[in-house]
Amino acid sequence: MQLFHKNSAPNGTALHLALSLVQQINWRRVFYLLCIFGVIYALCFQWQLLVSLGLGQDNIQAMTYGLIPAVGVVTLSLALYWKHLSLSAILPNAFIGISWIVTGPVLSYNTLLNGSTVYLNNIYDIYVGLYGFAILFCLSMALRLYVRPKIGAAIMMVVQFLSLFVILLQWGYFYMYHSSITTSGALIIFQTGPAETLEYLHSLGFFNLVICTLVILAIPAIFYFCQVRQKPLPKTTLSVKLLPILSLLIILPSLGALGEEIFPQCFPIRTFLDTHDYMERSALYAKNHTSKYNALQAVQLNPAEYPNTVIVVIGESETRTLMNAYNPNHVPNTPWLTAAKEDPHFTLFTNAYSCVWYTVPVLEHALTEANFYNDKQFNQSISIIDMAKKAGYKTYWFSNQGSVGVADTPITLVANTADVSEWVDRDLKEATYDGSLLQFLSKVNPNEKNFVVLHIMGSHIEYRNRYPAEFQVFNDGKINQEADFDNTVLYTDWILQQIYDYAKENLHLDAMIYFSDHGSDPDIARQPDGASFKVLRIPMFCYLSDGYLARNPEIAQVVKAHKDMYFTNDLEYEFICGILNMQSPNYDPSMSIASPSWKMQRKDLVTRFGKTSLMEDTEY
Repeated sequence: MQLFHKNSAPNGTALHLALSLVQQINWRRVFYLLCIFGVIYALCFQWQLLVSLGLGQDNIQAMTYGLIPAVGVVTLSLALYWKHLSLSAILPNAFIGISWIVTGPVLSYNTLLNGSTVYLNNIYDIYVGLYGFAILFCLSMALRLYVRPKIGAAIMMVVQFLSLFVILLQWGYFYMYHSSITTSGALIIFQTGPAETLEYLHSLGFFNLVICTLVILAIPAIFYFCQVRQKPLPKTTLSVKLLPILSLLIILPSLGALGEEIFPQCFPIRTFLDTHDYMERSALYAKNHTSKYNALQAVQLNPAEYPNTVIVVIGESETRTLMNAYNPNHVPNTPWLTAAKEDPHFTLFTNAYSCVWYTVPVLEHALTEANFYNDKQFNQSISIIDMAKKAGYKTYWFSNQGSVGVADTPITLVANTADVSEWVDRDLKEATYDGSLLQFLSKVNPNEKNFVVLHIMGSHIEYRNRYPAEFQVFNDGKINQEADFDNTVLYTDWILQQIYDYAKENLHLDAMIYFSDHGSDPDIARQPDGASFKVLRIPMFCYLSDGYLARNPEIAQVVKAHKDMYFTNDLEYEFICGILNMQSPNYDPSMSIASPSWKMQRKDLVTRFGKTSLMEDTEY
């Protein structure tokens, strides 16, 4: 790396040689490089804190260690070509790297902050900028060594412009719409054909077209000029044999780091990937859904002859063993539900379990007839929204979770089949507090027959981002640990009370069902490859009105009789069909805990993708 003087003496003993090498290290250069590393690291760390919100300790810890190799490759690339550094060699690549570090975080922060965002992590864009600089810089220097100046300059011009294209696209979008690229924007981009593109360009106006053209022409010209004016590197033995190998040792690991997990997560690449996946899955689901729904035969027995509303609330990450209503020894974090369980209209199920420890596979099964006890697939299954429609309900879906993405798309496919589907923050995918959902209840017509699904953020990590400051009741001095989890449970309890009170007073509430998709363990926040039974134990309750009890006394009696039965939430579809008192070939009453035909025993029930018996939960 040229950190040594040339007059190195290889003779003598090993100790003598080591001392000689130490003496000949250019310590001033080492000091400069360490200063460069420190300055870049400190700036990137502070930048991350400035453009992010609600980071937990695990985020900060990951950033603390993750920046070391990213800043390290930048420093090593400069050290490798220290004697040949120049502004024309550094500035174009630094401009691209800094553009990645700045653009996504600034635009997303600006846009999302206006949407009352409570959590935002922009670290991936910073990594792209750092690794990107190292790759481009080493490539540009290697071209100076092996390729003619004009050819090398042309190659770098193309590579650098392509590296900057996404940045230009983001700024162009922001210039036109004063927003970062949202899922709606990505959908429009994907769905726009050549003819529509030309029509759109004409609509921009002459001035905007001129500006765009000048920018697109000027940037490659500047890149070419900076590269072509650099002198070829001297072809010494060191440079010809060693520099290419050392350059590859920087470029290849950097490409590996970007391609494996960083680049697909940065902004707006994640938005584009999620949108593309959504479009493909949406087309497949829609194709299957239309024919399946048209062929669906279902009727509701003993329907109400008056306007009424059935509400299903899907919770998030709530664990029943950490709830006072289920565990009287726990802190009083469920005052409403603890009181409600004494009301004979309410039934708390004491042995409900999640079928999986994360959201998507749970709700793919909970919302449809697919479960881990049959062979039906999500894309081929009838959903609870379909059943409610066949029963004559006007269906609503209101969500405080995302709409497009790895953790949202399958759920959204079901949600979009509702007559009305709305998200608190559909485009931006950054959840606000669950209280924002309450406004949607006023959109439900009390003079109709309604089926309403509310999907809340509940106790999703990071816990402290899930509730307003006035719900910081429990405090153990730690962030996002058990006390903060208890506060999320307390806030969810309040949300459920507001939903119940409003629906009972204004919407002729007939039935209300609540269940969590899965639980969470505050001691082990994230478990991508498995989960303890603590995480799999979920709360679930059901409210039935006087009118419902009069129409369906047998179902009401069965629900009470089964409150201590073991249950997994991939059978939630069957339970809700039982509460609706449906009769259909697409509903199996023997798998509904709301039916007298319920046949499932604890020994028959499984969790963790159908691989673990509930008999293995020996602690509860």
